[in-house]
Amino acid sequence: MKAGQTHPPRIGRFLASARDGIESALAVPMEALDRFELSEALAEVTAMEAQLASIRLTLLAEADERRLADEAAATGTDAWAARLTGSTAAVMRGGLWLAQELKENYHVAREAFAAGRINEDQVRAIVRSADKMPQTATEEQRRLAEEQLVEKALGGMDARRLRQVGRRMLEKISRELADEQEADMLDEDETRAESETWMTLHDNGDGTFAGRFVIPELQAHLLRTALEHLSAPRRWARNRAGEAVDDPTVGNGMNWSEQMGAAFVELLEHLPTEGLGRGGATVMVHLSYEHLQNGLGSAGLDTGLHVSAGQARRLACNAGIVPAVLGSRSEVLDLGREARLHNTAQRRALSLTYDSCAAEGCDRPFAWCEIHHPHAWSEGGATDLDNGIPLCGFHHRRVHDLRYTHTFLDTGEVRFRWVRRMALGSSPGTLHGRVCPEGAAA
Repeated sequence: MKAGQTHPPRIGRFLASARDGIESALAVPMEALDRFELSEALAEVTAMEAQLASIRLTLLAEADERRLADEAAATGTDAWAARLTGSTAAVMRGGLWLAQELKENYHVAREAFAAGRINEDQVRAIVRSADKMPQTATEEQRRLAEEQLVEKALGGMDARRLRQVGRRMLEKISRELADEQEADMLDEDETRAESETWMTLHDNGDGTFAGRFVIPELQAHLLRTALEHLSAPRRWARNRAGEAVDDPTVGNGMNWSEQMGAAFVELLEHLPTEGLGRGGATVMVHLSYEHLQNGLGSAGLDTGLHVSAGQARRLACNAGIVPAVLGSRSEVLDLGREARLHNTAQRRALSLTYDSCAAEGCDRPFAWCEIHHPHAWSEGGATDLDNGIPLCGFHHRRVHDLRYTHTFLDTGEVRFRWVRRMALGSSPGTLHGRVCPEGAAA
């Protein structure tokens, strides 16, 4: 504060001055800038955007603390801020959550954000990851983990990668805590993604249909893998003489979206007509033996995606999924084969016993079902009629869901019960709350 000044400078004056500077910058002919000036200006604008976002969130938190919404008869700070900014209450609510978290808990991220060194998307990824750290983590462990994640953001890691890395932000501090956090976050993401899945199809009346959809990340990777294989601009194949053939006609004259559309049509034309239990795309799943056993940590797909260990065990029952189980030194302990899966003859034989999903009370038809191994493949279970039951996609997910137990009844049905997830170090015969009479789920 300057001498003789009775009140601190109004923040609005500083912001008005910044706007004057922006007006001056807008008056500069962009075509007159050389490449160095363009790069410098873009970096400055990005830093300024981050700083303004930081100020906006700080102001939002202060307004909430003073309960300014009450004076305006608004239903909450989110609604008050939405009306003031022309945004939506949902957006403001998310901003208010982030502002409060930064103010109360995450000082390292807040300082980097206020300095314009990381952007709002990066901050959200850091805070959301840090917010999911196990409750058993100490304050010192939390601080060190936050610092390490902020350091990665400062090094240029974008929000998507920070979200992935953040699942194991405790890796350098405690591998056990990192496994627990990663399992919890993946399980939460997968559960939310399943609940938010939807699709619409509209007849355009001109011989075409238009549609939109939202699907989980895993299935999106499977779909994209299949479409990219089908839409590859140059397919390598071999002729009858065994010579390599480069076919340049595939995708000729089409842009990327048109190629993907053509591939999608081709994929639909080749869907199986005798049941939908087997998938067409082959995906390699890398899973450590330790995570296979304890249900924590994650598994990596060859598409670059990470899924929960429970999701990986479910995938191991499905067609086109090749599980590679790795030991402590990443040596391959077992490499699954597609022949491990129940074949068409075995499915037909099981259809004589089951005409629908084996889950108790489920009437989804057998043709919609996948064949599950009650005695897990990971525990040496065989692929035979005595070790196979049909489960629809929904109940196949539930049989690998850590929030449920399941028991096999004498009737051949599967009964599910809701349980709370057990802590680390569950006793033998249970897998974090899930009971399997013949071993852990496949």
